[in-house]
Amino acid sequence: MVLGTGGIGASDGAAEPPGLDSTDTPAEVDAAFRTLRRVAVGYFLVFLVVVGGFPVLSLTLGWWSEARLVGNISPGFAMAAFGLYAVFAVVGIAAASLSSAVESRMLGGGSSEATSTGTEDADEPDRLPGPHA
Repeated sequence: MVLGTGGIGASDGAAEPPGLDSTDTPAEVDAAFRTLRRVAVGYFLVFLVVVGGFPVLSLTLGWWSEARLVGNISPGFAMAAFGLYAVFAVVGIAAASLSSAVESRMLGGGSSEATSTGTEDADEPDRLPGPHA
């Protein structure tokens, strides 16, 4: 098997997509991995505190399981039935957005604000969103 003069991964004259002309060094990737691991551990600890808070509240606060709300349900049941979904959604969205921001800022990709808002090259008619006449 004969490889081209450019070696493995050479483009063979094909144009590279814009924004992919730089690569990340192993040190940058390692630093991003360590930062993302810290983010994941932090949000996991938030998850454990939220989940572990329910038994603690049931054992320490009598009204948490004895009081009645609308429909004759306790505050603990209401929080477990409805509140946890909202809390987990907020924690998940926060973790995902923070992880994406950290990754885009630490690893190559140019200006993340211009690409995320869609304002880069907005004056070019062929790159505007929506139907074109």
